[in-house]
Amino acid sequence: MSVTRGKEFTCIAAGLALSLAFASSASSQQSPNPEGRPLPSVAQSSTIFHQLEPELQRFVDQQPRLEGQAARVTVRITPEPSTGIVWIDLDSGYLPKTQTEFSEEFGDKLGEIESELYEYLSGTVQFKYVVARIGGKTINEIFPPDYIKERRSKHSTRAAATPVPGLVVINPGHGKYFHYGDNAWVYERPTPYVGTTNVHEDDVTLLFAQLLNTWLTSRSRNFVTEVRHTRATGNPFIEPESNLSWKDLAARYYIKSLLPDEGPTIWNRFPEGKPKRRDLREQDDDIAARARYANHINAETLISLHTNAAGPTARGALVMTKIDDPASVQLSNNILCYMKEQITAQGDYPDFAIRPELANGNNKAEVRDAEMPTALIEVGFHTNSEDAAALQDSEFQAAAMKGVEKGYRTFKKGETDCRPLTITNVPAVTGPPRRDIPYTVQFVGSPTYPLYLRSKVVTCPPNYLCSQNSTQYVSPGTAPGTLNAVARCTTAYPVSGSVIVLDRYLEDSDGVKSPMVRTSITCV
Repeated sequence: MSVTRGKEFTCIAAGLALSLAFASSASSQQSPNPEGRPLPSVAQSSTIFHQLEPELQRFVDQQPRLEGQAARVTVRITPEPSTGIVWIDLDSGYLPKTQTEFSEEFGDKLGEIESELYEYLSGTVQFKYVVARIGGKTINEIFPPDYIKERRSKHSTRAAATPVPGLVVINPGHGKYFHYGDNAWVYERPTPYVGTTNVHEDDVTLLFAQLLNTWLTSRSRNFVTEVRHTRATGNPFIEPESNLSWKDLAARYYIKSLLPDEGPTIWNRFPEGKPKRRDLREQDDDIAARARYANHINAETLISLHTNAAGPTARGALVMTKIDDPASVQLSNNILCYMKEQITAQGDYPDFAIRPELANGNNKAEVRDAEMPTALIEVGFHTNSEDAAALQDSEFQAAAMKGVEKGYRTFKKGETDCRPLTITNVPAVTGPPRRDIPYTVQFVGSPTYPLYLRSKVVTCPPNYLCSQNSTQYVSPGTAPGTLNAVARCTTAYPVSGSVIVLDRYLEDSDGVKSPMVRTSITCV
């Protein structure tokens, strides 16, 4: 992702959005920006798009060209108010003349343009997706994924395979591969995390994968029957050809060991290399192998884990998916929801950025080639010093992967809306002194039990004993979203009409807290 000028142009867009926000009436359906103001919709943002179009044109003009691409490509930003999609229309010259099939290199070029506009608009305009078209067609319309082409083929008898219920594939990004030009085993992502000399995305994603495996097999055990990995996560033994630990190697090599006869279809698709990428053929094999392995074993879900790179100011977690697949979109939205809940519940990360809009993943082979619901999570930007520190923090790592697991679990449960832990009703109660006063609390959310109902005293009448109490609920009750509790008026000198004012909130065992709700106890 390239957002080198994003900060400057985001300021342009933000200034325009601010003027629009004050000029238009606030809608309860709009997402707020960090200052609490509603964001303008796509329909309200024509001025912003008009202002940003020449900036995006300059970005495309300066983008290095692939062989066969036109030197000059016209760029238009085409908002679609009815859907919330912001289209980037590139003329047909952007498609290399010799391009006959999808390549990750070309997909990355399109992704850079989408990411640039995404960065301009995120937090400035309320939109659904940013998607590039070439000559009016999306990348999937120009180059349909292989599994779709196979199904469409007149000679194919292949139908969509029935997925294995509960089989989840975790795909931790990258790893080392053999570079034929250097005659050496090298990282796919050789640039270390900012502020370090030896911490690489290829290694950190293994830690995320191990944590996610733990949470899936424990917390999602009602849905997960098996977890497999595209890399040899946690295997310290030496692979003889490379003389490296199995865990350090890219997916291609582990998948080869599992499926030695599937080279032409999965892990050795480019035995002679692509033109001008012959030295990188095993890296290209690796990228192609990830989703194809999940397809081969009929996985039910594919979750890919990465860390992101851009300019030093770009921050936050981002989820990419197949935006034309409703199941993938739902899975990804649930993951976004609960990553935000889990990460921001941690004391050091209350303001960690979670990008609210999904990104188009159809430019990535490990997304577009997956036949099953899939999400690619960029957990943070390792090119930003604050994000890089978080990505190496065990507390952050655990919270992020708990969020991914919870997103998966709620997706499997059929939740279609984001449900942060929230008290929806806690009544004011009235009762006599020194006796239990029963009441019921209603809430929404998917807390991790044990769950605690906590109270903070706001005001306490003279001669009353008012405590900051806490009630534990070990497991969900018979009525979903309902907690039975008791209050008390404790005093040796009751005065009728005395009122105790309290703030009540819920806290689950992950440290996720609901907003406080003010209530009272009237003592009679």
